[in-house]
Amino acid sequence: MHFPPARANPPAPRYTALQTMLTDVRPCWNCGQVNPAGAKFCANCGKPQQGTCPECGNPVTADAKFCPNCGTALGVAAPVATPAAPVLTAEARKVVTVLFVDLVDSTRLTERLDPEEARQVIGKFYTVVQHAVERFEGTVANLLGDAVLAIFGLPVTHEDDPERALRAALAIQDALPVLNDHLQATHAVQLGVRIGINTGEVVAASGSTFDRDFLISDAVTTAHRLQEGMRPGSVTVGERTHRLTQDAIEYTPLPPLVVKGKDAPLSAWQAVAVRPEVAEVRRVAAPLVGRHGELGLLRHLYERTREESLVQSVTILGQAGVGKSRLLREFLAEVRGDDPSPLVLRGRGVAFGGQIGYHALIDVMRAQAGLMDTDPEDVVRAKLAGWLAAALPAGPDLLDGLFLTFGAENGTAAPPEEMRRRLFDAWRGLLAGLAAARPVILALEDLHWADDGVLDLVEHIGATAEGVPLFTICLARPELLERRPRWGGGARNATTLDLKPLRPQEADQLVAALSSQGIPPEMRQTIAQRAGGNPLFVEELVRMLLEGSTPGAAIPDTVQAVITARIDRLPAEERRVLQAAAVIGLGFWPSAVAPLVGLSAEEARKVVEALIAKELVVSRPQSAIAGEREYAFRQTLTRDVAYGLLPKSQRARAHAEAARWLEARVGERVEEVIEILAEHLRLAGDDARAATYLRRAATKARRLYANADAVRLFEQALESAGKAHLPLRDVALLYHGRGEVYQLRGEYRAALADFEAGLTAARLAEDRALEALLENRVGFVRHRELRLEDAEAHFSRSVDLARQAGDHQTLGLSLIDLANVAWDRGQMGPNHPMLSEGIRILQQAGDLSGVARGFNLLGMAHFSAGEGAPAIAAIEEALAAARRSGDKSKEATSLSYLSVISRYLGRYQDCLRYGQEALDLARAIGDRRREVFATSFIVPALMSLGEWGEALRLLDGILRQLREYAKIHLPFFYGYSGLLAYELGDLREAHEALTQAISVETVPNPGWQQLIILAEIFRARIDGDRATETRALDRMLKLSWGVFIPDDLDMLLPVAESLLEVGRTADARRFIDGRRSDVARWGAAVYEAALAIAEGAVAVVEERTSEARGFLDDAVRLSQATEDRLMEVRARGRRWKLAHLPEDREALRRVLQHIADSLPEERRAIFLKSPRATLLQEPS
Repeated sequence: MHFPPARANPPAPRYTALQTMLTDVRPCWNCGQVNPAGAKFCANCGKPQQGTCPECGNPVTADAKFCPNCGTALGVAAPVATPAAPVLTAEARKVVTVLFVDLVDSTRLTERLDPEEARQVIGKFYTVVQHAVERFEGTVANLLGDAVLAIFGLPVTHEDDPERALRAALAIQDALPVLNDHLQATHAVQLGVRIGINTGEVVAASGSTFDRDFLISDAVTTAHRLQEGMRPGSVTVGERTHRLTQDAIEYTPLPPLVVKGKDAPLSAWQAVAVRPEVAEVRRVAAPLVGRHGELGLLRHLYERTREESLVQSVTILGQAGVGKSRLLREFLAEVRGDDPSPLVLRGRGVAFGGQIGYHALIDVMRAQAGLMDTDPEDVVRAKLAGWLAAALPAGPDLLDGLFLTFGAENGTAAPPEEMRRRLFDAWRGLLAGLAAARPVILALEDLHWADDGVLDLVEHIGATAEGVPLFTICLARPELLERRPRWGGGARNATTLDLKPLRPQEADQLVAALSSQGIPPEMRQTIAQRAGGNPLFVEELVRMLLEGSTPGAAIPDTVQAVITARIDRLPAEERRVLQAAAVIGLGFWPSAVAPLVGLSAEEARKVVEALIAKELVVSRPQSAIAGEREYAFRQTLTRDVAYGLLPKSQRARAHAEAARWLEARVGERVEEVIEILAEHLRLAGDDARAATYLRRAATKARRLYANADAVRLFEQALESAGKAHLPLRDVALLYHGRGEVYQLRGEYRAALADFEAGLTAARLAEDRALEALLENRVGFVRHRELRLEDAEAHFSRSVDLARQAGDHQTLGLSLIDLANVAWDRGQMGPNHPMLSEGIRILQQAGDLSGVARGFNLLGMAHFSAGEGAPAIAAIEEALAAARRSGDKSKEATSLSYLSVISRYLGRYQDCLRYGQEALDLARAIGDRRREVFATSFIVPALMSLGEWGEALRLLDGILRQLREYAKIHLPFFYGYSGLLAYELGDLREAHEALTQAISVETVPNPGWQQLIILAEIFRARIDGDRATETRALDRMLKLSWGVFIPDDLDMLLPVAESLLEVGRTADARRFIDGRRSDVARWGAAVYEAALAIAEGAVAVVEERTSEARGFLDDAVRLSQATEDRLMEVRARGRRWKLAHLPEDREALRRVLQHIADSLPEERRAIFLKSPRATLLQEPS
């Protein structure tokens, strides 16, 4: 609307009226929409615009003294509107139990009776129902002619509303015969009723049960449907009601009900009677009862830590409300008076925003350095520097490392892994330095919500810090073990306390202790029986009683019911402030809460102080926001329940306001809370901004290898992007990001689906560079699936597209990937042009991760060519590039390649060391494929070292992962398993594994083919099938040798021995001669030993005994030099047969006994019965 410019003359009347209408406006009490002052209804939500009751939100007239709905005294004329429109209104989501009483054959009844008589009969029916409902503190919501609708849970929730509804229904049943006797005498009629009861969610104004939207909710209609078609006198309940009352009510199950409007049949039960009182289990938290043993253990462990300067950690696990925080408080209260007194550092994981960001550690620094979220970066740095100077005056410079805790890169070019290492070192140095002066207690609460970085840091400190009194206490719910099954297991000086519910006698003690606060004696036994061992339950029940509530005949079944009932009893303003605080999070500030409820910050603060007095919230000693106090929910569950009471429409508006507040407060430090801000925007329905922030949060999670969080955040970003109709390029990037996380975890189907979806979006967006990238990623997955032709086609298209788009990074990667396909086919050497070009391009582009990929492949090309030193040099260069880039997956790959090369060089300890490093890193980042490869590279080294039991354990544990994540290594798995079983003498298991090795699909590389044919040879030997063995040997000799020289060398001894066994001595000699130059080129003592054994075996067959003895003497010496026990067994075994040297017999017994001792009992028994272990059966 355009208004004329201001002028001296008064405006025309129509403009005056229009301007008055537009300037005299009032916000809607429900949705905040600005309406003209005289509007009767809101133009946005349609709600009446009269004054509203402050308790229930019911419209009232200007002169009303009492609310006509809930009876609240208004005192003065109700205001039409408040200047600030609240985001949250009186409406709430509530779990209620609906009781629907239907009068049977009401039409026939009214036909028989005079209208006045019918009115009297129905009125008596109403009276009986209403009396039974109100007896159990329910509310009659509506009289529907021949039916009554009653609600339990509105206007006020009781902890046992479902049971109350059942008791009311059964009371109606009991009262009906009396009523019928009366009606028979007065009107000659009898009434029959059917009752349906259902528990479910509704949305209604607090205090109101007559909202028109409420009456058509699913909870109400289902209660109605449950009783339809049932016999008169029945009480039928739904699944949720039955679950909540089955311990108090006896039921008969009914067949599933097919009802109108429901897609699936309803589970239903018929109520029979109230059960006799039975003891349930429940419990409370104050005073401390039943925890003195745990408290004593904590004290003992701490004193040992203090006196012996130990690093100890204790994890206290327990369900919500079981008393973890209380136990911590009691422990800290005890030790604070010690001399010297400990320095207590406290932090807490946050539920809001996911498991990324070092929030628990930031808490510690906030408390110690007085940090506030509103502090700019330079102030944060200055405060940290001041604290460090005071706390560690002579300590190392930890400031830069600690500053990384906030997640910002601070302009540094250091890769993420380097920054993570510096951060970990800084925290270890900080805690060790502080503990050098006085004992330190690091208390971390809600660790199940902590990010992976915090969990890694806690484990890192426990494993590396030493020599100082550092006592770490971690509080967590059992969900922590779902994320970290090995948490605390096997770690040094680590203890886990599993905090169980109180025992019945302890619950009795607790009730007795609380009874001094005014609990009537008749209630004590009931509470003790029904408390169930959870301290929170008892504490809330007792508090309700002290606040004047009567729980009735039953005690609540769930803590949610307890807390909901307590919240409902708060004054309206306090209730809405509590719910607004729940939107902000576990911690909150009055300035954040105020706009959500239409109050000033000072008014909100006064309400919060009232909530403190009622022990629902607490004041934190320090605030992260300058200029105002910070508060927090006393119990996390209270926050969760309060939030759940909010209608979803109100949640969206509240989260939008919370996001605005958070952005305004943190300013440039938004990256520290990016996941929290993203969550607020998502829940606010601000889809475009949510998608942007969610992508940033997901990328942060991916960078931190918080893979589950990254997947969840990418999924949410994709959902928001779809709703916001973001450009296809943005959508393609989101699919690419999530696909990368999936492929890292080895979830190739999911990764392929994302990469293909992203590729489609990139094509539609006509973005050649992005299309090239996603073509590469599709090819990458196809390569993992061993579909080499498909992979090659995608890589080739990626090369073409990348050249067109000038995307050097993708071009270099795709060239390397094409070289990798050639390597799988046995067609790539170190000088392959695509590999060389790809590495050069990536070096020029500065892509260190891609350079690491290229040098890893170059190293393996040198490896396959039998060039050990260049192979190691190339992979060490790859390792350095991977670490500089922060790419842990490439780092793990390099370490695993160093492991496998070390194994072929006979450097078995190096193999195990590199392999374990790769394995640990792969597990830490969730790279399942690399975890499998690292394991499979370790196994042959363990076999050579005689650690067959450990080799078997690893093999047994990786089969499923191999099938899912590394199909290319299946022939090696089955081959090694079969050969090891053959060596053990377990011919049945060997036959099965060798058969699998033969049948598995693999790539055409000769190295893989060699192992498959060797499996055929050994299986034929087990079967005694000399013809098949001979044919397999013919195929072995016809293979292309020299393509993968280390594998050729692995074949040297078993193939030569097999040829000799079938009498093909000349072929054996020629085969040995063909490998001689490769042995010299590779230069590993282990294969020189193998060559000597093979030559000795030929000499024995040709009766050149003296030469044979010389060869075998060399073989023994060489195998001893490499600690290759398996090779030593072969060498000494042949020499023992040839020369019967006592030293060989004793050495063989020693080595074989070592092997036997390494085996589990069942396999040890098999081995000891095998021909190889015959010496162990002979007398010494």
